[in-house]
Amino acid sequence: MKDNMRIRGSVVVELFDAEGNLKQREEDHNIVTDQGDILFASLAYTAAPTFNMKLGTAATVASKTKANNGAFISSAGSADYVSGTQQAMDATYPKAGTSTPGSGSQVVFKVTYAAGTGTATIQRASLCNSTETTSCADGTLTYAIAVLSSSVVKTAADSLAVTWTITMLGA
Repeated sequence: MKDNMRIRGSVVVELFDAEGNLKQREEDHNIVTDQGDILFASLAYTAAPTFNMKLGTAATVASKTKANNGAFISSAGSADYVSGTQQAMDATYPKAGTSTPGSGSQVVFKVTYAAGTGTATIQRASLCNSTETTSCADGTLTYAIAVLSSSVVKTAADSLAVTWTITMLGA
């Protein structure tokens, strides 16, 4: 019998205006990177890292391997990284998501960017392990990355919620 463990993810990006009305919703799949594969396997025997997210403006294709330079959101001061978006998870995240026999088990991550934070045309998001703006640029601490199918234009009055769901599937 062969067991094919798989990890997959999806990202939901929701843009709200100053009154809290939903302006745009994007749902996309992501790539769980090689570092993400290693991390999620190690969680069975090690403490969880400090997860956070960051946003980027480049539409560069995501990559599973860190050898693909430019596939990850660059560091602070670059044209790609959206200033101030390397942010810790919302207060109750990460948390367990749906766990259904035969459908896998989930962990959910969420970051909300308040009005005035991350004002840019957002093209991609990454799930990282660090609160430093420079440490995810080469993919070493990037666990998953998603390139959005449509740009999300966040103005100073808007808030943005990024919800990342990672699903672990058995055979």
